[in-house]
Amino acid sequence: MTEENNVINIAGTDYNPEDLTDQQKYWIAQINDLQQKRQNSQFQLDQINVSLDGFTNALVESLTVANEEIKEKLNG
Repeated sequence: MTEENNVINIAGTDYNPEDLTDQQKYWIAQINDLQQKRQNSQFQLDQINVSLDGFTNALVESLTVANEEIKEKLNG
């Protein structure tokens, strides 16, 4: 669904918003709002995934260093 110059394209057909019922305009508003919410949620999910990967990598690295230090003490 796209909107350009007061024309709304839905499933390949152009519609003049003035020709739509109030119910159809309401559904379009709902769809637009949900698309924005999905985009915002994806943005936040991307941030969460990058942060989670960063913390996981930091933990794995710290455990690797700790394990190497323990091995050095046992062998040294």
